[in-house]
Amino acid sequence: MDIAERLIITQPMYFTEPCSKCGYCKGEKEDHENYYSLKSLYNDSHHREVENCTVGFQCENMTISMYDSLCNMGYRRSGHFIYKPDLLRSCCRLFTIRTTPDQVKLTKEYKSCVKKFKNFVQPEKGKIKKKGNVPFDYIQELSDIDADKSDFYTRYEPAIYTEAKYALFAKYQESIHNDFKHNKKSFDRFLCDSPFPEHIKMGTEEEWEQLNELGSRMPSSFSLGEPLKRLGPAHECYYYKNQLIAIAVTDFLPSGMSSVYFIWDPDFKKWSLGKLSVLRELTLLSKTDKPYYYLGYYVEDCHKMNYKAAYGGELLDVCNSNYVSLDYLKTEHHIDHGHLFTFSENENIQTEMELDDKFNNGFPKCDISSTGLHDVAEEIFGMNGILTQNDSQQAEVISTIRKYGVDYHNENYIESLFRKESKSDHDNEKDNNNESSTKRPPQTFTALPNILPGLIPMTELLSMLETDRMRELDGKLLVYDTDLQQIRPIFDFYNEPEEIKTTVCNVIRLLGMRLSKRALVII
Repeated sequence: MDIAERLIITQPMYFTEPCSKCGYCKGEKEDHENYYSLKSLYNDSHHREVENCTVGFQCENMTISMYDSLCNMGYRRSGHFIYKPDLLRSCCRLFTIRTTPDQVKLTKEYKSCVKKFKNFVQPEKGKIKKKGNVPFDYIQELSDIDADKSDFYTRYEPAIYTEAKYALFAKYQESIHNDFKHNKKSFDRFLCDSPFPEHIKMGTEEEWEQLNELGSRMPSSFSLGEPLKRLGPAHECYYYKNQLIAIAVTDFLPSGMSSVYFIWDPDFKKWSLGKLSVLRELTLLSKTDKPYYYLGYYVEDCHKMNYKAAYGGELLDVCNSNYVSLDYLKTEHHIDHGHLFTFSENENIQTEMELDDKFNNGFPKCDISSTGLHDVAEEIFGMNGILTQNDSQQAEVISTIRKYGVDYHNENYIESLFRKESKSDHDNEKDNNNESSTKRPPQTFTALPNILPGLIPMTELLSMLETDRMRELDGKLLVYDTDLQQIRPIFDFYNEPEEIKTTVCNVIRLLGMRLSKRALVII
């Protein structure tokens, strides 16, 4: 593989910060149980605190198909940073959610949103006539708007910085989020930068022409299900009377569209542009060969994030790399209080489920109701689960891994789930009258927790080491040694220095073997 085709990544990092810094709950949950990933962990927490915890890495030169796989493994991106939440330790469970155009639940609110928008931008077509018992078709209604006869239109373009875009972002952040700490560089880093190569970022004239034709209305020359040419990031800019009033930041992936962020002019609040943008993107998706629409993360106990349930869809089971109906999870109370879920055929499960092969299975939807699978999250990760009962077995696994020269350390599973107080915490508490949680800065670690749902389990990693699977990396995975300022391949994993082997094992835990073999890791 040519080096130009390599995924360039830093060594994986683990971040913790107080719940007060969480962008979703801000440490202000009314129901204390909602902070904990499982009921048993809440019941036996003895008032020990959890934190906001994330694992991730910086990267460059990522292909769209790589990011598609990572999205379906629970990752999202912010500029060049790829991250996923620790669903076991974090104060909020952030589940990847995807849907399809036909799963949208059209409430009166959404119907009203479409009607109001049509009436505003194209009054002669805005009044939607009732058609007997025919269901309201939001796709047809939005496709029926002719941009050539309206003061409203949108344009897809590369995700590049402009002064007009930043001015809109500043107005939105300050008015809607009371955020005055932004600047041009942070905006560019957040919503313009991406880990994809330059030619993918910029696209081709043909790609943008097709997207804009689709985005304006349903062209008669376009066949439903025709392949979408654009793959990569995009800004869809909304204009009214030639004024920029909103920007939808999206990624077009092989499996569908991924919504990254949406900003809008507060002066146009009555248009409900946020809701409208999702319906418009689903409408565009319905005209293409792409099946899925990724809405980012769903948080059951957060009103800013659980509105996504109205668009239907399914949530990612990170331990199985498949999706489960959101309706089923809610109806059967699997995600009450935002609790963690994972399903298995066997209720008497003995160990964490292996993941590497599942990373390559296409991330299907799993129909739990017809398969008789059981939610075993408590049985695995709970206070009385197998990881607690087999703590000595876990210690033996880590001890055996260390014999291969990998610098992993044993940890008490239960103690690893809660925030550890430090001397600085006590000092701050004395100085700030119990306000230490708001004063302590974020912490960054290169050591990952031994147990983290969605990463390759330690038992599976040990199996890879014992069966010589690590030799698959030889001559394939590249490392950049920052001390020597030299790029070289892994020649013989088992004879590499400890630091190299430890970092490579962390990369495998995050990406799986297939993507790791295509990486260049900066060490």
